[in-house]
Amino acid sequence: MKSIFKIILVLVGATVITALGIDAADTLSGSRTTLLGQLIGAPGGTCPAGMIEVSTAASFTCVDEYEASPSANCLYANPNNAKTTLENIQNSSCEAISKVGSKPWRSVTRDQAAALCLKSDKRLPTSEEWHMIALGTPDNDLCNIDTAGVTETGKNLECKSAVGVFDTVGNVWEWTSDEVVSGKLKDRNLPETGYVISADTSGIAIVTSTTTRSEQYGNDYIWTNQNSVWAIMRGGFYGSGDDAGVYAVHADVPGDMIGDAIGFRCVK
Repeated sequence: MKSIFKIILVLVGATVITALGIDAADTLSGSRTTLLGQLIGAPGGTCPAGMIEVSTAASFTCVDEYEASPSANCLYANPNNAKTTLENIQNSSCEAISKVGSKPWRSVTRDQAAALCLKSDKRLPTSEEWHMIALGTPDNDLCNIDTAGVTETGKNLECKSAVGVFDTVGNVWEWTSDEVVSGKLKDRNLPETGYVISADTSGIAIVTSTTTRSEQYGNDYIWTNQNSVWAIMRGGFYGSGDDAGVYAVHADVPGDMIGDAIGFRCVK
């Protein structure tokens, strides 16, 4: 016969929950969680609004479902130059949010993007994390890769990754937190600029070609530079064409570069 707890006192924070006649092995209908587990605060609903959980990720839990855009409290709903971005950032009530149907926040440097993520208790993804987030996104015109300008977040319903985030391919380039130093990313030499012929598990090219395209890698392209220190953007933008994709990497841009085709998203 099952052992039954006649009285269970569970202390959760400052709240005491009293439960009568609950079997520790009883499970809720349609759930793998025990009723007792529910009472003591089993995990669930861990991501804030606008983010989705990635249960298979080891280094983060949540990712913005959409490219970051300004919150309703920002002075400019569509910042598209350095001045409007700076004035938004200087407004203490302005935040970067993940919301469908908004224009992505552009003309933002990597450090500004990182600061905006931190303001919401988030951070920029690493290049490897970004690749995991983006995997499965269509590498074609189901995404905004061959148009005259930026579209609203989530407008291209089919431009969705395996984990459920929108617009990693095209629309705007997305900042990552990594840097390339003298042609090396985390102690690995990057290949010359060209079409991706082979890539590692983080989606960074191992072999490139200046003339041959690879359908296996979506005809994607990587830009590299063997000198100085460079930031990394990924995914391509609205005018990238075939060059855009989950293996498309700009690893030769200064971290303070801004433009109408550069944005970001955050992880937590």
